[in-house]
Amino acid sequence: MKQTDKHLFLTRAVSDQLGAPKAKVTLVSQRSSTGDIVVKPFIRFVLIALFGAVASAQGVDFGDYFEDATMRIDYFHTANAIYDEIAVDQIYINEVWAGNPRKLQPPMENGRYVTKVVDIASNKLIYSRHYLDIVFEYKGTDVAKEGRKQTYHQSALIPCPKRPVRLTIERRDNYHALHSVFSQIIDPNDRSIKREPASPMDKSFVILKSGSHHDCVDLVFVAEGYQSEDFDKFKKDSQRFVDYLFTVQPFTTMKQGFSVYGVIRASAQSGVDIPAERVYKNTVVSASYDTFGSGAYVTVFDNKSMRDIAGKVPYDHLIVLANTAKYGGSGFYNNYTLFTSDNQRSEEIFTHEFGHGFAGLADEYIAEPYFGVYYTRGVEPLEPNITAFLNTNYVKWAHLLTPGAALPTPAEEQYSDTVGLFAGAGYTRTGMYRSCLHCVMGAGGLAYCKACQDTIRNVIEHYRN
Repeated sequence: MKQTDKHLFLTRAVSDQLGAPKAKVTLVSQRSSTGDIVVKPFIRFVLIALFGAVASAQGVDFGDYFEDATMRIDYFHTANAIYDEIAVDQIYINEVWAGNPRKLQPPMENGRYVTKVVDIASNKLIYSRHYLDIVFEYKGTDVAKEGRKQTYHQSALIPCPKRPVRLTIERRDNYHALHSVFSQIIDPNDRSIKREPASPMDKSFVILKSGSHHDCVDLVFVAEGYQSEDFDKFKKDSQRFVDYLFTVQPFTTMKQGFSVYGVIRASAQSGVDIPAERVYKNTVVSASYDTFGSGAYVTVFDNKSMRDIAGKVPYDHLIVLANTAKYGGSGFYNNYTLFTSDNQRSEEIFTHEFGHGFAGLADEYIAEPYFGVYYTRGVEPLEPNITAFLNTNYVKWAHLLTPGAALPTPAEEQYSDTVGLFAGAGYTRTGMYRSCLHCVMGAGGLAYCKACQDTIRNVIEHYRN
């Protein structure tokens, strides 16, 4: 952008993803005394429209449209930087819907994809879910920009409809506008839909039980790289991390809102793939380091097996526990969290990646090469713990700001207890701000900051009755 004092940098039509009328929205940027771009509050109109639409779609009676079961739509997503094609693989119906039947719309605007379910008979939006998956990140890689297509296996989980519905998947562009990439009518009475029991190879156990599936957040730990003789180790490992999670706020004070389960299917070998070291293991969900060339980035490459195993129990969020001491992990919002069992920093990795996977929190550290994959200069990010705003009227955590705090807030230890606006977040040093000096979502913190805790509480309350 040009170094002018004030300039118009974007005019575009933004359509609300839940069917609100289109509105012409002009976003204007202005440079602050520090040289950072500040987005003027015209974006507020967009946010009000988005949240208003979410609220207006809440009036759906679960029993009128759904049975108490989970429909899992497995699909192949082929993409490059500018191309998307989705084809259904197989549809399954499993007993019990783990979610809150009274809250069928997302608790906040977040994620890079949106799944929508529309009742055919009434043309009414009856369910939606925002999420992030590995396809979005692939689209930002150099090979994807060069045109190479890659196919990933993914799953959409929805409450099982009683009647035919239209399932739509939409993708956000760099300015958060949604574009349809898939739409198909699904009839729950179709004989090709499988209603089959979980595999007898999978063993499940209860780690924590606090109430019914509809009244709690249901988490499931899935074992990766644990052999049959490692069953006791997996139980101890998962118990250890659950115990740790509930020493961290806000989980400590909201523990009564969780149920946690473990499921193991024995892997043929222990560990996970490390391609950079030419190490390859035969494991149940094919987890691998070196995703997109990043050494510590561990992701799952057998989504179907992961979902089959996790489906042994009803769950709201899936956590893969990889049996290795090597540092690494990943977290995809409303999709899955993965971390490793025996690294000296495994507890920190767990809470960091769980912040991504469970609550949709952004990274608060600096890694400039990744900025352009996720964010656009001058556009307010959707993630609740970072902002492009310096105007306190529009900061997401304005209600938590320390009175009288300097804005931007100096990155000095004397401000370690201050809730403010610290430069450096969302992978970039300038133009993006975080709420605190130290947080587990950034560098140098083990606890969630107050802004992150506030978001996590809201997500927990979304699942609880």
